[in-house]
Amino acid sequence: MKNKVVKRILSVGLMAAMALTLVVGCGGKGDDGKADGNGGGDVAGEDEFAGKDANFTWWIYKTDSNGEYYETYEETAVAQFINQQYWNVKDGGIGTEENGRQLKFSYLVPITGSESDNFNTMMGTGEYPEILDLVVSSESPQALVESGILMDITEYVEKYMPNYVAYLEANPELKPLVQVADDEGKAHYYAIYGITDGPEDPWEGTCYRRDWIVKYAEPTEYVWDWESDYVKENGHPAVTPLDKAMEEDNLEGWKKNEVTKFEASEGENPAEDYTDNVIFPSGKSDPITISDWEWMFEAFDKAIDARGWSDDSSAYGLSIQYYGYSALGDITSSFGGGTGTYYVKDGKVSYDGTSENFKTYIECMQVWYENGWLDPNFNTRANDMFFMIDSASVNQGKVGMWCGLSSTLGTALRVSCQDADDQKDAYVMGAALPINDMYGTEDQMYKEPDSLYQTSRKGSPIGITEKAEDKDLATLFTYLDWTYSEEGAKVIRIGLNAEQYASVKLDPDIYADYDIETAYTESTDEDGTKVIKTTFDSSNTIQGALMGQRMDTGIKLTGNSGEYKMDKGVPTVNANAMEQWTKYTNTGNVLDYSSLLNSEESEQYSKISTAGTDYQAQSVPNVIKGTMSWEDYVKGFDNIDTDTAVELLQNYVDLAGTVGR
Repeated sequence: MKNKVVKRILSVGLMAAMALTLVVGCGGKGDDGKADGNGGGDVAGEDEFAGKDANFTWWIYKTDSNGEYYETYEETAVAQFINQQYWNVKDGGIGTEENGRQLKFSYLVPITGSESDNFNTMMGTGEYPEILDLVVSSESPQALVESGILMDITEYVEKYMPNYVAYLEANPELKPLVQVADDEGKAHYYAIYGITDGPEDPWEGTCYRRDWIVKYAEPTEYVWDWESDYVKENGHPAVTPLDKAMEEDNLEGWKKNEVTKFEASEGENPAEDYTDNVIFPSGKSDPITISDWEWMFEAFDKAIDARGWSDDSSAYGLSIQYYGYSALGDITSSFGGGTGTYYVKDGKVSYDGTSENFKTYIECMQVWYENGWLDPNFNTRANDMFFMIDSASVNQGKVGMWCGLSSTLGTALRVSCQDADDQKDAYVMGAALPINDMYGTEDQMYKEPDSLYQTSRKGSPIGITEKAEDKDLATLFTYLDWTYSEEGAKVIRIGLNAEQYASVKLDPDIYADYDIETAYTESTDEDGTKVIKTTFDSSNTIQGALMGQRMDTGIKLTGNSGEYKMDKGVPTVNANAMEQWTKYTNTGNVLDYSSLLNSEESEQYSKISTAGTDYQAQSVPNVIKGTMSWEDYVKGFDNIDTDTAVELLQNYVDLAGTVGR
């Protein structure tokens, strides 16, 4: 870093002025009102927009790091890069001065904490700019189009955004979330949505005591043989779990376990250097099945006994939510799929709370409760968030497995453990949701979980207002489409690479000020997979300043799509946990569709779903604890109109097969 670095603190006076008065037109117009450097206008594209005003003001939700690295958003490296490019309207993407046209973006940013008030003031006064981030809008893009604030941008998307349209064609499940069908079934675009290319890195997930596995778990005599023809073809041995395979004398797909004793080494830095030779009954170094989990629970029992906590109700194997299941799915979906409530699979919505899959989940929980593996007081923890269930017991080191924050991984738990040995050795790792290999019929076994807590792939919308109607929309939408290309996505979501940085002149220049050569590098791993390594991880505030993410369009790169990897500079134990927590993709819960309901439908759906949730919260724990039969539980739904709620959701899910076609 240079000896003298000038940190640009966001001017409070400037921001206050922005919050009180929305002045459009800070984009550096020339004498003719056209964007500076709009060279190549007539040559670049023979269309109706050539030569029109290409200055656009964008209301963005906030800055990065409170403006620590710049005074105005125009000064960010990505904003400067975009403003210096020539956009090839004819062929798409970045062009040259000879075949392209320039844009000039300027930005309005509300004072932190006043975002909603600022947005509502713009809407009320009509003093809004050409582009709006709609993250705090109380009205849908369709409603804003109908009220004359936003443009219907369908014709521009279809003509100038081939990347966006192609991405939706390749991911048809996203279509009804970003399009609106009219009475004739024609798709309309009223806003542009950022889209993630896979599950975003979760901040929570299943955590477990790896050190207890090393110390107390006994290696099984046989493990799954992933090199055998049977497992290669079927994904599992002929008979599972191992006890059943041995009882039936059918070990096809199993092999002798070469590991007879588990050992671990922490190295100098446990977060990076920790290793062990643990192998689960499934033959993997990470747990992947229900029988793997039960094998762990037996080890947890031994750890609890060794510490003299056998009669301590706060020491147990697994914590679950107070109503006995997760309405978003999670482990509930490990038994053939499902959420325990409303569920969508293969385009069909159903109510899952009375299904055979949910019944099988309940049967498994009954076994775990009877064996003492579940928190005996789980139904009393109504005030605990799902990622902080009985946090006192977890932090004291008395729980073997729980849903926890990524900050608890590795050695973080040691400082609060009660047991002296745990204070030295406690080590937490992340686990994927398990695949059921034990309970129910074939319909419930060997199916990947499909409903889990993951953020929607649909981001917040960007609207183009009627103030842009007479401007160079061809160039604007050409730029927007570029953000759905690989090149554009990297610029917006990571920053400039060395070549891009060298191609522009930045003033101010954050790269020079902080001796940064590139925002990321690319390589190929031993498997031939592309690896993108960011220069800074998310804990460094400068990472946000290098991105253009406040212009929230384009593909958000997660590294969890399976097509490439992201090396984000996090400790190995965290990176491994992220890989486990994103092993499966949420396709089954209905939150994206319930958010599309109109106000009348939403009120009706909410009334029905609340009645069902209230009933389940009272009844499911009783079924798990054996004080209520499954049959009596099912009868309780006779007076809850789940069919109507299913029909409401199905209407919107059906759009996935029709909208835009």
